[in-house]
Amino acid sequence: MNGSIKKILVPTDGSPESEAVFAAIMPLVRAYEPEVAVLYVVEDPEESFVPPARVAKACGALRASKVQAHLELRQGQPAEVILRAARERKADLIAISTHGRGGVVRLIAGSVAEEVLRRTDLPLLVTRPNTTVHEWKRIVVALDGSARSEAILPEAILLAKKLGAAIDVLQVALPVVAAGAGEAPILLPPEDPLPYLKTIVRKLEKEGISTRAVAFEGRASEGILRHLDESGASLLCMTTHGRSGLARILLGSVAEEVLRHAPCPVLLKRTVSASAAAKKSPKKVVSIGQ
Repeated sequence: MNGSIKKILVPTDGSPESEAVFAAIMPLVRAYEPEVAVLYVVEDPEESFVPPARVAKACGALRASKVQAHLELRQGQPAEVILRAARERKADLIAISTHGRGGVVRLIAGSVAEEVLRRTDLPLLVTRPNTTVHEWKRIVVALDGSARSEAILPEAILLAKKLGAAIDVLQVALPVVAAGAGEAPILLPPEDPLPYLKTIVRKLEKEGISTRAVAFEGRASEGILRHLDESGASLLCMTTHGRSGLARILLGSVAEEVLRHAPCPVLLKRTVSASAAAKKSPKKVVSIGQ
């Protein structure tokens, strides 16, 4: 996002679960009045090139709410089509709803959301079905003390200023495992993250943003989810490394765990650039309601 959000790409598979994304984007729509492209991918060449009734109805509801929305149908492999559409539309953001089945984020089929996240440099707004969405007045930024995790701060600052939101900068510190005299390891207290977090607080306060530092000790995903629940946060912002499957932050499968259970939408940003190369595949485009 380069200072504003002018175009949002919203892929949907026509299922009730995928419709959660439309509520999730509304704080952005009200703040920026962007163009919203609702994308439906026809994967099966034998499938009728007609949008499902649910998709057409959702797009119509956006237009009835004065949103600059149109429905676009494309044919091909979902991830490839989504990535191509984002490039061609020069989207500032991709917004998706996950199905949250089997512990893996899913869109349309398989791990499409995972592949899109791994291959795009655009921020992704991800939400789960049945997530309560309200105005973004408290944004949580998950950090791990690294410059990579701080790469999401420009987006968080942009949103906080535009929406008049406060920011919580959060770090969950793990105990340090050290070798003991015998075979049993020794757990040492973690380094206090508050001095680091306070440097971030001062930086954001200079931007005119109300900011507070929040530190927990324990498992990263548990600490993040705990604070989201307790604070009533509207949005979680975090970075991903974009390597080897579902992009991860902090430790192990933290991103996957958080995405499965987050009570609010999550804004993800990759910190490892995606390849500029794009695979070629046949495409067919129909735009509706422009």
